[in-house]
Amino acid sequence: MTVIELVQKYLLQKTGVRHNTEANYNFVLNIIKKEEFGKRRIDRVKLSDAKCWLIKLQKDGRGYSTIHSVRGVVRPAFQMAVDDDLIRKNPSNGVYREMKTNAPVQRIALTSEQAKHFHQYIESSPQHCSWLPLFVTLLGTGMRASECTGLVWDDIDFENNCIHVDHALIYRSIRGNAKWYISTLKTRNSVRTIPMISAVAQQLTLLYEKHIGKHAKPGPTLDGYQDFVFLNRFGQLINAHGIDRAIERIRTSYNDVESTRAKEYDRKPELLPHFTAHCLRHTFCTSLCECEKDLAVIQHLMGHSDIETTLTVYDHVSPNRLRKAMGSLDQAHILGLL
Repeated sequence: MTVIELVQKYLLQKTGVRHNTEANYNFVLNIIKKEEFGKRRIDRVKLSDAKCWLIKLQKDGRGYSTIHSVRGVVRPAFQMAVDDDLIRKNPSNGVYREMKTNAPVQRIALTSEQAKHFHQYIESSPQHCSWLPLFVTLLGTGMRASECTGLVWDDIDFENNCIHVDHALIYRSIRGNAKWYISTLKTRNSVRTIPMISAVAQQLTLLYEKHIGKHAKPGPTLDGYQDFVFLNRFGQLINAHGIDRAIERIRTSYNDVESTRAKEYDRKPELLPHFTAHCLRHTFCTSLCECEKDLAVIQHLMGHSDIETTLTVYDHVSPNRLRKAMGSLDQAHILGLL
């Protein structure tokens, strides 16, 4: 039996998985099919072979998350072979721990000034202002892009001023068929209720009045869900890639305008860095951690299965936060220093 045959046998047993998970399995399977490692007989694969293969993937430009996904399929597949007495030892055990040198760096979080510039530019731009409700909601709730674009109006509780999150909208190619899906959430903790801050409530109220009026056109229906909150200008569903493309257009436009203004007033331009929709989630979490010390509250709002994810990946320690902490320490005089 070859590695690819083993992986295929392992994946045949993974039934009832989420659409995202199934798409990820197909992605990993396609990677292994293209590799010489996939053609190796499983009884001839040594630990050093598995390690060299992951290093090759790394040198080929595969990112941390891709290698993590590959390992998440290959290791249990080899373990299945051990349990079936096909091989004596799992050649992939322990290999991944030695690959942590390219662990993901902490993703960017916008500063409060950058977020303010981004928001104000969209609000004042006739070309981009239609995106304002979506970006205010992303930035003001910390939702994943797929959770936000999957919202329907029944999920918005204006009476109790909160948003109920229990599904996501994804666009994936599964078994060669690319289509929209309504997916369950990443973990059980992802099902949550998020209170609305005033800016989010205001934008959603205006959007509701605009789209649910007497002359509103019926929107798309998917897997029993209808009346989606966020649609593009053609009345179609939106995914994270579409949002990222919009961000890049807005960022480029803003930076062009800001560069021209800075040159006119002989000052340094305050440019926006490259960022994605997921960076808005990081920005929300960073700001939340600066204002809220109750870890259980932070974990619930972010929809994380454990608080370690919040603190090690999403909680970006900004220079202002560091200065504030040291200023508090200085004023407390608890170190005995004058």
